[in-house]
Amino acid sequence: MSADWPSVLDSLRSLQSQRRPAARRWTPESKLGFALSTRDRFVYTMRTVKSLDAEGGFDLIWNDGSERNEVPELSRYFAFRNARLVEVNYGVKGGADAAIRFGLRRLLELGFDFIGLVENDLLLSPGWLGAMRAAFVAAAEEGITVGAVSTLGYQSRVLEHRKNYSIDWARGAALVLFSREAAQLLLESYSRLEMTSQQIRGFYAEHFGVALHVPEWAVGGRWMDGPMTLDWGYAPLLYANGYASVGTIPSLARDLEFDARTVLRTDYVRAEQNASGLAHPTIDPSNLTSAANAAIKTVTESTEAPKVTR
Repeated sequence: MSADWPSVLDSLRSLQSQRRPAARRWTPESKLGFALSTRDRFVYTMRTVKSLDAEGGFDLIWNDGSERNEVPELSRYFAFRNARLVEVNYGVKGGADAAIRFGLRRLLELGFDFIGLVENDLLLSPGWLGAMRAAFVAAAEEGITVGAVSTLGYQSRVLEHRKNYSIDWARGAALVLFSREAAQLLLESYSRLEMTSQQIRGFYAEHFGVALHVPEWAVGGRWMDGPMTLDWGYAPLLYANGYASVGTIPSLARDLEFDARTVLRTDYVRAEQNASGLAHPTIDPSNLTSAANAAIKTVTESTEAPKVTR
């Protein structure tokens, strides 16, 4: 990319200078912990666990809310070779968000430096953890304070393809690793994460000057709106507090439950998109509507970064 290529870096650095987020380095001594959430779906769970275990260097807590016995039994007899299973919790009920909050809280209590979430419907490629670290480091070397990193990347959810990492506008709970500070911010703000697609578009237009044209939000000739699931609010919350959400190029994870092109009307991030620049058109700030103000209020109200206990 040339120096004058359109980029969101200046906007991101402006947010960082305003909010002054705590930067955490990823070092060989960093303690990494992932919370695996499962609820039945034995075959998917088995494939997810096997692909997770292809990597080492992290601890795993397994939180299960299954109605049947197959997955709890799997957690008892699966022999991990690389990952270190440190805890299994059964009867984690209440839906996806309850399981997410339980996992975040438990990993924070256990003192991890980086806090991860994994759902039981993904297939990860070998090298996935090293790729996440490389993306984190590449972004940090450009002066970005990273709050979240993932190797599950959809083309429609990238703001900009930088060299060796992407800057993303959406980050779900399927596969993500947060810095400790970002995880605690997310947990303490969880009940305030609800946003509509209009508010999300307004937030990125206001703060980054880009117009999100996302096929998965279009039904026929109409844009759908209304409350999104709470994980759509993860990235806006982090950005509002100066933390970036980044991804690997290419994506090293695939969905087992659905075909991304059919359901999300997009594809996974590919290697040839490395350093290809902005993924969405820029927008003139003078054309913004009141949706931007509504979005800003939603994600910045009462979201001062908390003090983190170590």
